[in-house]
Amino acid sequence: MFGRRGARFAAVGAVGVAAAVLAVTPAFAKGSATLSVSPGTVKLGQGVYVKGQGDSDALQYAKFCAQERVGTHGAWHTVKCGRIVTVGASEAKVDVRVKASHRGVLQFRGVLYGVDGPRGGHPSVDIITQTKTVHVR
Repeated sequence: MFGRRGARFAAVGAVGVAAAVLAVTPAFAKGSATLSVSPGTVKLGQGVYVKGQGDSDALQYAKFCAQERVGTHGAWHTVKCGRIVTVGASEAKVDVRVKASHRGVLQFRGVLYGVDGPRGGHPSVDIITQTKTVHVR
């Protein structure tokens, strides 16, 4: 009789521990952001097409921006931001043509921002894409 009670107690205890672990384990929001840049090499004065999109379960309102910098170090500058969207209804997007005005390397990245409401507000960075490099001859 004691053996059955011990087994039952152990089973109930194991279920309780599993429930406690699941309750304590944080839930991670899912999100993604992509950026494409074409072509990879351009002549001075030619256009570079930058297109990106992103979404995140952690956000209610979001906007996606394309940023550029000349060279491989230095400050990033926002080229263009797409409109603010309600996440879940559609993805935040940006689509822009940038004129290559300096020889050397031009880098781009996409940034998904969360904003306070449908009209904007304080932006907070959620996801930054990998850097894409364009060579300007």
